[in-house]
Amino acid sequence: MYPYFLFISFLQQFRPYFRKHISNSLDHHEYLLLNSLCVFFISILYLLYLYSIRKIKFSKMVENCSSLTLTEFACIITLSLLTIISAVFMFEVDKHHNSPLINSLFMKSAGAIALLCVGMFLFEESYKIHQIVGIGLILLGVYLVSSNKMQFL
Repeated sequence: MYPYFLFISFLQQFRPYFRKHISNSLDHHEYLLLNSLCVFFISILYLLYLYSIRKIKFSKMVENCSSLTLTEFACIITLSLLTIISAVFMFEVDKHHNSPLINSLFMKSAGAIALLCVGMFLFEESYKIHQIVGIGLILLGVYLVSSNKMQFL
């Protein structure tokens, strides 16, 4: 499974540079429209693949979707809103601030810290000291990469 994670992580590293490249031609609302249309058509192709090759029934999919509780449906809407808000935000940040590398590093380290805090405070997960020190090192690394000038003692 780890080779798949590495491969997907490698591919996702291109996303900020693609956003930066197309930000010269598109505004965030145009990007959102084209990206959503592409995702829609790719999703339709994937559903056709599931139906024709994997023999998965649409009626079963609709039945599963219609059996969602109100809170599960609220989670789907929240995830959709977060996807749109973060896509627009990242497009604007990549277009106007720093480089895609710095923005990507900051977002990933902020995400790791947010996951740590949510896990500890909301889900009462326990972490070992070396894991917390690792998060601290990530923060230090992001600070060093993003700082414009370096001062030594």
